[in-house]
Amino acid sequence: MSSHLLTRRGFLQGVGATGVLLGLAACGDSGSTSTDGDGRSGAGQSFRYTDGRGKTVELAARPTRVVAQSSAAAALWDAGFQVAGVYGELGTTDGKLNYQAGNIDVTKVEVVGKTYGEFNLERYAALRPELLVDLSFDDKSLWYVPESSADKVYALAPSIGMKMPGLDLPTIIDNFMTLAGQLGADPDAAPVKAARSDYDAAVDEVKSAIRAKPGLRIAAISRDPDKLYIADPNAHPDLKHLASLGATFVTPSRQMKPEEYFEEVSWEQVGRYPADMIIYDGREATGVAETADKIPTWTNLAAVKAGQVFRWRPAAPYSYAATAPIYREVAGWLNKAKPLG
Repeated sequence: MSSHLLTRRGFLQGVGATGVLLGLAACGDSGSTSTDGDGRSGAGQSFRYTDGRGKTVELAARPTRVVAQSSAAAALWDAGFQVAGVYGELGTTDGKLNYQAGNIDVTKVEVVGKTYGEFNLERYAALRPELLVDLSFDDKSLWYVPESSADKVYALAPSIGMKMPGLDLPTIIDNFMTLAGQLGADPDAAPVKAARSDYDAAVDEVKSAIRAKPGLRIAAISRDPDKLYIADPNAHPDLKHLASLGATFVTPSRQMKPEEYFEEVSWEQVGRYPADMIIYDGREATGVAETADKIPTWTNLAAVKAGQVFRWRPAAPYSYAATAPIYREVAGWLNKAKPLG
């Protein structure tokens, strides 16, 4: 990890062994398909979708055996479409499923992998998959499909890479809603409509909290034992949306390239990014927080001294159901925090 500005894939390859996985950004073509009268693909109807890599999947019939990366699978699940298999972050903490897996019932799906770099080809093939859905952060590759086995994975079924760079969270949610509908989910189902109402209410809570604290500076970061990473808010869908609602984020010290999501800095440099509130990547490796607590440049930060440090949950499922409680949590942070001068 010697480069000062990191690409998403490069960062993950550099720190994957420690379990640190960072936050994200989004942008996409929602694709198209043959549909029936209510806007959903009818049984036996053809399926067509153009993904974030510019690849078009065309199938004679709507796929039913779909396998997806955990964040994507959970987004489809909340939108009313249940996948047949899942891979990605599925490890439990205190007996609870990783938040990136959302509301997925893992007893009803085949688990193909439980963490970054893990993808069981035999289990995947046994599912006779008709479609693979993942996220694409570079418009070329799929996020959680290991490069070493990508060709074999792609040979077993067509794939969709949901385009991520550049879009805010609501747009990504809309794209997953569209895909779920094309796979046969009902966008007007009562649980989906209730989740949308709850999400809208949570967004209003965030807006109110932001208006009450004008100019409050927020730094979104990721940490490992040796380095700290300052997030570019324009490259992360949730941060980009919060900024559009009026939140003020600390930004990297230089212009970021489209494929870059974080600026790498040393722990000694962290004081160069003054903030009233810090949100840290909740997926960091065990022990990082304890290490940070022993670093004077960290413990002397005004936000740390004031207790205005909160756990950020990037890569949460891109759905109304998953986002509503997270945004209520964000509103709570904003209501607790105060400008520190």
